[in-house]
Amino acid sequence: MLLADILEESARKGPERVAVRFKGKAYTYEDVRQRVGRLTAAWVRLGVRPGDHVAVIAPNSLAFIETTFSCARLGAVCEAYNVRLAPRVIVELLKRSNAQVVVVTPEMQERLAGLWKDVGRPLTLVLLDDAAEGAEGAVGAPAEGASGVALKGALAEGVQAQHGYEGLLASAADAPLPEAVAVRPEDPVFMLYTSGTTGLPKGVVFSQEAMVNRAQADVEGMRFSRDDIMLFVLPFYHVTCVSVFAVLLVGAQMVIGQSNKAPDIVSYVNRYGVTRVGLVPYHMRTLAAYVEAEHVTVDTLKLVIYGAEPAGPALLSRCSALLECDFLQGYGMTETASSVTVLLPEHHKDPRLLETAGVPLPGVEIRIVDEEGRVCPPGTSGEVVVKTNTLMLGYWNDLDQTARVVKDGWYYTEDIGFVDEAGFLTLVDRKNNLVITGGENVYPLEVSRCIASLGACIADVAVTGVPDERWGESLVAFVVRAPGAAVTEEDIVAHCADELGHYKKPKRVVFVDDLQRKSSGKVPKEHLDELVAAYVTGKDDHGRL
Repeated sequence: MLLADILEESARKGPERVAVRFKGKAYTYEDVRQRVGRLTAAWVRLGVRPGDHVAVIAPNSLAFIETTFSCARLGAVCEAYNVRLAPRVIVELLKRSNAQVVVVTPEMQERLAGLWKDVGRPLTLVLLDDAAEGAEGAVGAPAEGASGVALKGALAEGVQAQHGYEGLLASAADAPLPEAVAVRPEDPVFMLYTSGTTGLPKGVVFSQEAMVNRAQADVEGMRFSRDDIMLFVLPFYHVTCVSVFAVLLVGAQMVIGQSNKAPDIVSYVNRYGVTRVGLVPYHMRTLAAYVEAEHVTVDTLKLVIYGAEPAGPALLSRCSALLECDFLQGYGMTETASSVTVLLPEHHKDPRLLETAGVPLPGVEIRIVDEEGRVCPPGTSGEVVVKTNTLMLGYWNDLDQTARVVKDGWYYTEDIGFVDEAGFLTLVDRKNNLVITGGENVYPLEVSRCIASLGACIADVAVTGVPDERWGESLVAFVVRAPGAAVTEEDIVAHCADELGHYKKPKRVVFVDDLQRKSSGKVPKEHLDELVAAYVTGKDDHGRL
């Protein structure tokens, strides 16, 4: 089976079943199948060939699903971009990609308008117009002014043509489908980006086979059924988007939400009879608080799938009492196409297991190894390494980094943990000091370097994560000003937001006299712990310790 076969088979079995609800409109499996066919023909007209990439720079949309499956049919690769990244970062990633067709919202087009030329090759933009995509009325009907030909008006420098998305679909309604392409299971089909460590995010490339394996593993391990209605509020540009494939594989229904705020989640659940939803603990906290404060119910909700950070027994107990549904935790990473272990609903009934990340999914092997690569006995901590049939093909155009993390078919996660006699994985620490804030991955070193780039006004800086009741974790920057410098907390936070994106900015900047670096250049862990402890206990309310 290839990725495109998932949609084709479910459309054959239940053409009139609702596949997707988006912006108030229901699309059946046959609707989506036909739209994917027209989009495939449209890509061919725009010059997309097997092996080419099509970039999607947009919030959650039906177009993301249709672009993924049309690329799969054509033997091309769909790239998903994090719209919360700073514009210059998005353009730099595009520059390294080979995408010449970019699906983008008008808002993102405006943000990037002056930067398209920096990509270094002519781009064709396909605009997602809210008045067209998801509009009430006939499926595929173009918005006023949309057409299959380039939209009129001046084009930004670096843009060779610009089309309306729905117009492209409408213009291809009577076009013959392109000749069948000999797509192989090992061919690339999908690319997501990591959150970035010390440099730019890395493109993680997946094969057709890996995506099909992912869908099959999730159906079995996360117990998807044909009667499920799954709400998607987590971004499609994160790896949790792979649940789309599981939903479509079993012929179930998905609801694409436009907001992840608690009142809207409740509204989606009650309006559409949602049975399962994927959340991060931050959303679980806000949802539980809203349900309690407003005395509302979510009666149809049967399962919350959560991950990205530990939820903790207290939060799980609170959510269980207020939401009255089951919970399933997934632990995984982009490189493995999401979850490698799951803590199933029945496991949540045992308080002793709530601190674990669960057991491996079907098709996954977990080992714990020491620094020499030797397998550790049960109960002994070491690096978590994974072998799975959902593993990435590798990082885009980066053989060295791929070889660093994939050895003899095993992926080295850089997470520290141990496995008990029953096979449950417990995570102890993150080898790379990753901070997860509101479900988003942020690396402190990247933020430190951004602050240091302010220049001579910064004498030293260290960034770390601290517990945060709302976000799970948040970033705090400990900064040593250069003598006579007048740089403020507001200056630093604004700089990070502009350069990295708002979710990577520190929540607080604390000015200190010295970071007591060792001769090795490292800030002593005990000193950083002291700074964090002083910050957490609120010794100084004026931004200085």
